[in-house]
Amino acid sequence: MFIEFQVKNFRSFKDLQKLTMRAAPLRPNDNGMLEGNVFTSDDFRLLKSKAIYGGNASGKSNISRAFASFVEMVEDSVAFEGISHFIWNQRFLLSAQADDPVSFQYIFLLNEKIFRYGFEIKDAIVSNEWLYGSSDVNREEKYFTREGGLSIDKTLFKGAELYIDQAMSAEGEVFRPDALFLTGAALNNVKLAVDIRNAIKSIFTIDGIDDEGVMKVAMRYLEKATDGERDSFKKLLNSIDPGIVDFELRDRPKSSATSAINSIANEKSKELFSIHSVFDDNGTLTGRVATPFALWASQGTSRFFGIAVLLLESLNKGLTIIFDEFDARFHPNLTLKIVELFHSPTTNPHNAQLIFITHDTGLLRRAELRRDQIGLVTKDRHGISKLRTLIEYKGVRKDASYEKEYLQGNYGATPYLDDMDLAIIQNLSAHGSKEAE
Repeated sequence: MFIEFQVKNFRSFKDLQKLTMRAAPLRPNDNGMLEGNVFTSDDFRLLKSKAIYGGNASGKSNISRAFASFVEMVEDSVAFEGISHFIWNQRFLLSAQADDPVSFQYIFLLNEKIFRYGFEIKDAIVSNEWLYGSSDVNREEKYFTREGGLSIDKTLFKGAELYIDQAMSAEGEVFRPDALFLTGAALNNVKLAVDIRNAIKSIFTIDGIDDEGVMKVAMRYLEKATDGERDSFKKLLNSIDPGIVDFELRDRPKSSATSAINSIANEKSKELFSIHSVFDDNGTLTGRVATPFALWASQGTSRFFGIAVLLLESLNKGLTIIFDEFDARFHPNLTLKIVELFHSPTTNPHNAQLIFITHDTGLLRRAELRRDQIGLVTKDRHGISKLRTLIEYKGVRKDASYEKEYLQGNYGATPYLDDMDLAIIQNLSAHGSKEAE
């Protein structure tokens, strides 16, 4: 379960920022804090969803980018050189302290224990890495640290001693200065490292405008899906596009006219077809027709097709989704319904978590979000972004209209647009002067 993610010196986040899914403590007469949006796991009260708002260029998308970079480093730092260099190049550069390390830390629940794992990157090298864990929130134990040297508790981190000699050598083929020790240990079948790496990899980070990426994930899933899983997917897709009664994955001939433009075909040359009903003039069903999905489906349907698989997987297994551009090409009723799926114990029995970055202010009113479920990102004139939760703001009433107050700029996470008038007036003036000449 996702408890908290911390990031520092990454893109516009110069200072330490915390994305927390911890629910705020209950207080007397706290009528606005809907307990249905909270679940309890190992004595932690955690949120089922969190919305993140902010103006354009405020830095809110950098939250998902930071977590995606964290996941990529954990997953592939051994196999692919250059990931740490890529992350280092995304450090905050608008400061005299631009050479401070990029830092990530993730706190989560796994196997009835609280783990805190993180690392720092400086000059494209892993300068620090650590793993702590505890069965008791007040008593934390060190599993390993890596800062100048590697220190491992062999009792807690069982199996890692077989990997130490190789890991401590910067010249080893598996372990490099720009690779994570955790990743190397996982690839050498150290069980705890495998479990942690898998837990981190299981978090879906969705770029809401990368339709091709999520479609490839969906295609791979459907090739291996059981009949029951495919039927569930079909019903979910049909709920937003009743015209699609089924779908097929077909081998794509190399000479296919659609192959050049079918960007959602996967690596195995499969092509997706949607199945539609055909009716005569009297409305009688006469048959079915298969059409290339990439040519016939709307952009919204195509986007939902890719995302539907991740929704099913997340709700089936209690996983976390971080969803950027949540409202892109989706009707407001659809975004509301997705949030409701995560809030409902009927559709979310395993306590999956949804973190979504959006401009859909209607959700502030319609989704019945708690104040601790609303994150706000602001950026100052120095280019520094800060993430705060609405419950940190003083003077916000429990019964306030969050949507109205947000749009009025009461929370400071809206764009300042008056300068647009000045720019247009200046342009008109300059254009008029040019004509006068």
